[in-house]
Amino acid sequence: MSIFQSTSNDLSWYHPWLHGQVANISHPVRQLRVGQETLLENNAFERVFTAVATFVRDNEGVSIDDVVGHLRETQQMEGTREASKAQRLLVFAILGWQSMLYRPAFNAYSQDDFAIHDDQSNSGLVFDSNKLSADLADRPLFVISKGFGNLLPSPNIIPDASENSKTAATWLPLNPAETNAYHLTLLHVRIRWVDCLALHLDYNKSSRTLSLFSCPSFCVAMLQSKGTIFSFASLENNAFNPRANEEEILQFMREVLLSFRLLFGQHGPSRKLFPQIYRPMERLQKADQLLPLLCTRKYIHQRSLPLSPDQPVYFAARHFPVLSERIELITKELKNSRPTSLGELLRDRRDTLQYWTFLLVAIYGGIGIILSLVQVIFGALQLAQG
Repeated sequence: MSIFQSTSNDLSWYHPWLHGQVANISHPVRQLRVGQETLLENNAFERVFTAVATFVRDNEGVSIDDVVGHLRETQQMEGTREASKAQRLLVFAILGWQSMLYRPAFNAYSQDDFAIHDDQSNSGLVFDSNKLSADLADRPLFVISKGFGNLLPSPNIIPDASENSKTAATWLPLNPAETNAYHLTLLHVRIRWVDCLALHLDYNKSSRTLSLFSCPSFCVAMLQSKGTIFSFASLENNAFNPRANEEEILQFMREVLLSFRLLFGQHGPSRKLFPQIYRPMERLQKADQLLPLLCTRKYIHQRSLPLSPDQPVYFAARHFPVLSERIELITKELKNSRPTSLGELLRDRRDTLQYWTFLLVAIYGGIGIILSLVQVIFGALQLAQG
């Protein structure tokens, strides 16, 4: 079973991960008939899974009911009203697994709702709700995704093409020497690795937790194959449309890849830190091999990846137009945080003037203390000899 077209990336982690997701489907969904077989018998699920991917790739603006109708026609699935609810849930789940935008939840609510896992560690800025009425199954998929929240962010600013423009003065600079994982963890920000693409760079200020998507090769595969995630693209041409279109989804996934270079790859201490803080989650039985490549290599050959060249300084508005709000929130958190111990102060080199001032004061202060101690010892010796 493969939903990815020509791609040279190692996606061997995906099928074990998917198998773990499928194991949690509800009983009514398990009992769905695909021809003469139930869903999990022989290769019935694989046929349905591939049929969904092909249909949404070849058709724009589809709804869940459109996909269900296609499965009934091509996969000999039941056309009864009783089977309809479970078929809707199955398609909703498959779309979530193929896009990795959300993790479908079974048995949490009735079959009249589309439900996703309630992630208690998220900031609340991505998911507005963890369930929607299944009556929305006849609406385009971009309506479904926006109903859950900001799963596919769209740019809230239009970057100017030139850094010499008037608006460039307001761009927030992102220096890899300052905005990186090393300084985040130094200032007690916990990095949480997730298998939900929508949560990438989501920062929870109350728990000081930053979520990072742990499967960047998935983004590469989607970029190369125009995968299922693009079926959630908005087709509305409204200038004030808050839903992401196809080009913005492309940009979103490029920014996901680039963010690993900013946070890890372009900063020596952060590259060394990565093996210490990365722990594959239980749901991801096999780690994505592209992740350490992006995070621990000083230089990356961009020809093999849809990745922008490393920059000495990034600008949120220009290099991260889709994820600019999330990037800026993290950057501001770093700027507003200060070391709370002597050890942290010695390792925090974001403020060069502060660091060297403290170091010189410490050195001269230490020399002064040593000289004073030597003077006291000599004075004591002179008194002892006299």
